[in-house]
Amino acid sequence: MLKVASLFAGMGGFSLAFRRKGFLSIWANEIDKHAAQTYRVNNTESDMYECDIREFHPAKLGLNPPDVLTAGFPCQPFSSAGYRRGLDDERGKLYEEIVRILKEYGQNRPPIVLFENVANLLGLNRGLIYSRIENGFKSSGYWVLPYNVKKLNTRIHTHIPQNRERVFIIALSTSIFRGGRFMFPDPETTTRPIREFLNITNRADDYYYFDVLANRFGRMIMQHVRRGSNDSVYQLRRSYVREYRDYCPALTANMGDGGHNVPVIIDPWGLRKLTPTECAALQGYSTTNFTFPEDVSRAQIYKQIGNSVTIPLIEKLAESCASILSDDSIRRMAA
Repeated sequence: MLKVASLFAGMGGFSLAFRRKGFLSIWANEIDKHAAQTYRVNNTESDMYECDIREFHPAKLGLNPPDVLTAGFPCQPFSSAGYRRGLDDERGKLYEEIVRILKEYGQNRPPIVLFENVANLLGLNRGLIYSRIENGFKSSGYWVLPYNVKKLNTRIHTHIPQNRERVFIIALSTSIFRGGRFMFPDPETTTRPIREFLNITNRADDYYYFDVLANRFGRMIMQHVRRGSNDSVYQLRRSYVREYRDYCPALTANMGDGGHNVPVIIDPWGLRKLTPTECAALQGYSTTNFTFPEDVSRAQIYKQIGNSVTIPLIEKLAESCASILSDDSIRRMAA
């Protein structure tokens, strides 16, 4: 059975998607105690190492290298929604820890590493930051070929109507592969309507509704709703409101903080925020394949969902990883 492991594992989106495509999740690393708790609940067969990645040495711990290592390293330093400090932000330098871990494995390093980050990473500072990161990956013994780096959008490459564009970087170990083209998914021909992901037949808890008379955010949004469509999703972005008619904007980690970046809809009972269950559905999670621990707060659940990956998109990448691992024509020697 093919094996997968995860750095910056979060709530376990990569593990779930790869498991659904036949991989065994063997270990993971995550510093956030709440996300690590969620991971453990949903990945009982996998070992979770809850610590700062700078203190994590899987090779020295004797952890077997996986066939695919996933690493959604911190995106805040590179995001267009943030300050874009890049490598001047300490979080932006954490890719160096991935490089270190790969070098510690040496010739036993994972055959494939799947990196994920915000699409803005490629062009930030005229591409110089990405070039430095890519050179780090190459120095650890990997092919990072131009055609194995691609931007993918959830609403274009899956049936889920969330406008979530990310860059995916596929690195192939030079000790195993002579090269190789990774098969990224083609665009989907259809996208499901946004309302199929929302529960508008039952009233949500009072917490999610705005008092449009007393709440200033509610008043601002309601002014735009009156000029727009009741079927749209709205979002307050700093000092203005955006309307999304056919899809949801990218879900963010700060949705549970209130105010900015919270997707808002109109239902028969009023103006309200999307619930965690609705946000999870827009990332491809369901109550049948994923659960949150009872003692994890609502704000933490929103944060974990906003930091996650979209399950159907990662499932497609997992299939391509399995395919390239079985392709003897690009291996230095038959498996």
